[in-house]
Amino acid sequence: MERVGREPDPDRLLAVRLAPDMFDTAFQFAVAIRFAARALMPQAGLAVPDAPEAPSLDDLMAFPDEVQEAIDPIRVKDMAATVTHRAGEADLEQGVAGYVTCFALPNMLFHLSMAYAGLRYAGMAVGKADFDGFHVYRARPGGGR
Repeated sequence: MERVGREPDPDRLLAVRLAPDMFDTAFQFAVAIRFAARALMPQAGLAVPDAPEAPSLDDLMAFPDEVQEAIDPIRVKDMAATVTHRAGEADLEQGVAGYVTCFALPNMLFHLSMAYAGLRYAGMAVGKADFDGFHVYRARPGGGR
C-alpha cells in the first residue's frame, strides 16, 4: 500500500476493475486482508470484522492493524474442530484443516492476486517480488523474460 500511495494517482489505481462484475482493486485488497481474521475468528466463535465497503488508501493502510488487533487474543485452545460458514451463497461445514487450506488460504490468495492484477492492469510496475517479498529480478528493457 505504501507503494500505491507513492504513485501519482493512487485513487485511480485502486478503482480499477479487471472485469465489470468484479470488485475494484481496493476492495480486493480489503477482502484479502480480512482473510487473516476470516481464517481464525470463526473457529474461535468470534465475529469477523467487516471490510471497509469502499476502502480508501488510508483505510487499506489501517485495516491490517485492525485485523491484527482482532486476532491477537485468539489461542489454539479456543478453536473448534469444525467451522460452519458461508462461501458466496453456499453454506458449508468444514474441519479446521480443510477450512484453512481449502477455503481461507486459497480465497486470500485469489483476492490478493486479483488486487495485484488490478494494479498491473492500471499500469503500476508491480510483480512477483512485490507479491512475496523474496524474488529479485533485474529490470529488463521492454519487460518480459
